[in-house]
Amino acid sequence: MCGKCLPSVLKIALLDDHDVVRHGSCVHLSNHNRLEVVGNHARSSALIATLARCHVDVAVIDYALAEGDLQGMELLRMLRRRFPRVRLLMFSANVHHVMISNTIAAGAAGVVSKSQSLEELARAVGRVAAGHIHLPEGYRDEHAEHRLTPSEREVLQLCLSGMTVTEIAAVRNRSIKTISTQKHAAFRKLGLRTDRDLFTLRHQLAVL
Repeated sequence: MCGKCLPSVLKIALLDDHDVVRHGSCVHLSNHNRLEVVGNHARSSALIATLARCHVDVAVIDYALAEGDLQGMELLRMLRRRFPRVRLLMFSANVHHVMISNTIAAGAAGVVSKSQSLEELARAVGRVAAGHIHLPEGYRDEHAEHRLTPSEREVLQLCLSGMTVTEIAAVRNRSIKTISTQKHAAFRKLGLRTDRDLFTLRHQLAVL
């Protein structure tokens, strides 16, 4: 879609299970003359119903939703199949190179970090509606540098199962130092600092 073909008012649907974030985004976007929020949802099922019923130009989607709801890549791929004309903008608190690369490859039109301003979100909505890809400033597609190795991925998955570095070393027949090095390398690639950060990515690990 070129800029000249854009409708006078862009129809926006929001999906975020955090009420404060969702309502704040709704108020800010609604203050723009060319943006109209036609759906404001906490669950993916409600968003899907809106997309099936209404014309929507851009859906702004939180990557990590409430437990039991569709998550991340699974939700993205389903929406791309069912609503190919809707531009999908991922809105996440956990933005890193691997997440960006995977979501864009799966069909997202852009990614915005929740650490950025709401004005940046509004700008991103306009850009993706015009047919552009919106990426966080400074992002470079460095697949080789940021892709997890099979060993690093396995170590993270075992960490998520509740195992300690010592237990993982015993299971994988490796030294504790080797497992610790692999875990720290994976954390560095994903931009993580703590095990709690890792837990927030549990739904993404299948595609890392």
